[in-house]
Amino acid sequence: MSGSFLERIILRFPIKNDPFEKLLSQWFMALGTEKLRSPRSMTLARDDDSTQGSLLEFNSSEVDFYPKIALDFFAGEPDRVRVDYTLASGEIFAIRLENVSGEDRQSPHIYSLVKIEEAVQRLKSQEIRLVGIDHAGCNLPWFAAGLHPQIKALRGKLAEACLYHRFPTGEAWDFIIPGSPGEIGREKLVDYSRVRRPKFEIVSFEKSSTPLVQFDVQFNTRYETLLKLFPEALNDPELRNLWIYLENPYNIDVCIVANESDDNDWSEFFKETRLSNQEIDSA
Repeated sequence: MSGSFLERIILRFPIKNDPFEKLLSQWFMALGTEKLRSPRSMTLARDDDSTQGSLLEFNSSEVDFYPKIALDFFAGEPDRVRVDYTLASGEIFAIRLENVSGEDRQSPHIYSLVKIEEAVQRLKSQEIRLVGIDHAGCNLPWFAAGLHPQIKALRGKLAEACLYHRFPTGEAWDFIIPGSPGEIGREKLVDYSRVRRPKFEIVSFEKSSTPLVQFDVQFNTRYETLLKLFPEALNDPELRNLWIYLENPYNIDVCIVANESDDNDWSEFFKETRLSNQEIDSA
């Protein structure tokens, strides 16, 4: 393909020396593999001294699908969680997860925070395991008209560097779906019937002024069992999943979106909504 494709998206949490870091990494090891940081991933902002060590890369449904999604803890600004969008050329677009709207709004939903060690123990007591991840993502608070400006800029940067999709029903929930370099470069048709995991969601968020990171994962149990184990979670009976808000040392929400195991994929839902630079220029 011509140009450079989006090779990796890294959710980067600053090291706080809190048990949350180790427990989250250990928990997700069932879904990924430790990878050494490449020289490209070390060429970041000046506040980052993560020049050694590894990150956790989630297993991809196909070896040649990009971007890869990864989780990293780094010695940078103490309260700044960020997402790094890294091109194969080494160029990085970094977005901090912070409220730049100037407004303070509480979520209309009712839920309670759960300590990660408590969540892990509840599942372990029932021999329930993590078995898959459909997508990770982030919510950026925005209450003015139109799209969050950072998401608008991201569309312009990445529309031709990945399989970037608008949400088919019109909500400001963008999805990056993994694909091969040939599909990304429009040299090959995208077969939306194939399983494409993990995806990445980017939301222009109008319900709360607290930024959010989500991991939409699957467990080897039924929705009804999860509902009994986590009564304090935000329940979505229509989608049969739970939003478990984890207590964490950052100024954001971190959610495990808990689903029962399902081999079916929903990439075909996005078939008609791939974004292009031409659409962005004419908008």
